[in-house]
Amino acid sequence: MLYFFLSSLSFTIRTLINKEYTRRFSSKDSNLLFNAIGLTVTAVICALIGGCEKPSALLLLLSAAFGICFIATVYFLIVSYSRGPLGLVQLVYGMSSVIPICIGLFLFNEPMSWLKGLGFVCVFFVLFLSWRDKEAKNSKSIYIPVKIWLPITLLTTFLNGLLSGIQKIMVQVCPGTSTNVFNFWAFSIGALFAWIILLIMKLRGQPFTEVKKNPKTFNLLSLFCGIFAAGGNILIMYALLVLPASVCSPSLSTLNTIIIYVISLLYYKEGHSKYGFLMIGTGIVSIFLLALG
Repeated sequence: MLYFFLSSLSFTIRTLINKEYTRRFSSKDSNLLFNAIGLTVTAVICALIGGCEKPSALLLLLSAAFGICFIATVYFLIVSYSRGPLGLVQLVYGMSSVIPICIGLFLFNEPMSWLKGLGFVCVFFVLFLSWRDKEAKNSKSIYIPVKIWLPITLLTTFLNGLLSGIQKIMVQVCPGTSTNVFNFWAFSIGALFAWIILLIMKLRGQPFTEVKKNPKTFNLLSLFCGIFAAGGNILIMYALLVLPASVCSPSLSTLNTIIIYVISLLYYKEGHSKYGFLMIGTGIVSIFLLALG
């Protein structure tokens, strides 16, 4: 149980680091560099714990798909954090489990249960309430129309669900593969992809102005983001040795969503929407229904 709570703490800190990054940096080049450094640190940590092993061609292909999709997910997640209230963004993002469930239904012919059906209804109800809420306040008391933050958050949620779907496919087609090995190659390829794009940008004369203005803060945020991302993933693997995934995964998602929601209200003083508490309650129910279904 200790590993579970430490994993939750690690993922929560990583989310807050991402939020703090958006309060200081906003350019596309700094976002990509932030992710490249973070992914590189994560890959190095995965290598140190035994992930640097020769993969099969199929595993390498799936790792590449995961790594590139991961870069896109984190990139757009940071954009989501910069555009909308942290608590609501995290709530919608946390319901990405609908994507791997759909992959299981249509690709692997998994059965549709009434629990999954109710979970889908709850997800769509949360999204409906999000769209009905016309405005939310951020820390500067500026109203943010839902049309600004929800579409990009939905894209991020889809990409995150796709990541889980790729992991699901990996387990099906590469049984017995070590999670450390998959993570090492996925994060390494993702980092390499990001560094190549950054090199192209540099050769084209990209000045990286924001990073040069405050390099110390930027490097520290990037470094710690990678450390806590790796820490969360490693600790949750140890937690899964004693806790069933059907309990561990939804509990972790629920706990993190609640913590981030409270921090969003009390620390960042962001508007939580007039449907906020109904949304978070329904969102938590949906997470458990989809996991148990």
